[in-house]
Amino acid sequence: MARYFLTLASLAAFAAASYNFEPEHVQVIEDPSLPVQYSLQDSQLISPLSTALNSYWYATFLTSTDDKQYAVLSQTIAAANGLAVLRTSVLDLKNTENYWQQILSDPYHDNSTLHNGRLHIDASTHGIVGLSNDSISTMGIWASANDFAYNFTIKATSPVLLNGGAGVFSWADGETRQWSLPSCETSGELTIGNHTLEVNTTNSITCMWYTDNTGLYEQHLKFITVRKHSGVEIVGYNITEEGATWTSPRSNLTYPLAWSIWFDNGDFLRVESVRDDQEIYAPGQLTAISAFASVKGRFFGQEMGYALVDNVPGKGAT
Repeated sequence: MARYFLTLASLAAFAAASYNFEPEHVQVIEDPSLPVQYSLQDSQLISPLSTALNSYWYATFLTSTDDKQYAVLSQTIAAANGLAVLRTSVLDLKNTENYWQQILSDPYHDNSTLHNGRLHIDASTHGIVGLSNDSISTMGIWASANDFAYNFTIKATSPVLLNGGAGVFSWADGETRQWSLPSCETSGELTIGNHTLEVNTTNSITCMWYTDNTGLYEQHLKFITVRKHSGVEIVGYNITEEGATWTSPRSNLTYPLAWSIWFDNGDFLRVESVRDDQEIYAPGQLTAISAFASVKGRFFGQEMGYALVDNVPGKGAT
């Protein structure tokens, strides 16, 4: 049976013709009244040598200054062997026939993810840098793929979401730290072919998700963490694959295209991929879809929105 995990990167309203990607704007991302298990900055700077791998996951939902909209995935996996593997894709949200993807694998500079005390993953064709002293307040991500390139600056303007309420728990064969910044202000450029698009910062967001764990895809979590005005709520759920499937001609893997999620509080969601092929593939690498999807149902007072779904049917292509 296939293994998978599903991440709802965002649940936000959208209009019929375009999506609302308005970022949050807070001055303090951590609630000082809550107990702290560890430093967010220190967790980002942990060497992959001690964790086997670190995953830096960025989903950028952008509107350009000429009103085009795109979903850009950038997931860097920094491994103990000195390689940084980038899974990246671009989807045109106004014409979903337009989709590009690539996996880039390069050694990171000096076999280190640090430079002058800041996060610094320089892998030749792609990278992540801490542009502020804490490596979180302002971050930069960039990549140069065959069909597209981007250079984004991300500001931590969204309250942090600590997965599980504390951001650390036992998982697979060890302990994992997981936290995210769900709706950050984003600026920069996206280039597709020879056409460069400038990001409209007032209607563009990036969801950043950090995790470190030696068994990243070995266990399926059975809870979600919901940020509320009064704090966080942990809710159990059940998920089933629904409807049509799609089989990749590259990997020969079959993926579901829709999911139903039933939450223990009585809420429910129907999640549907907006197109068949959103597989990010390269021979010998982790193979999965990272699918932009529509969301309908009932979830803490919301009834519709969008999501980014990671579906991993196996450890990778053979």
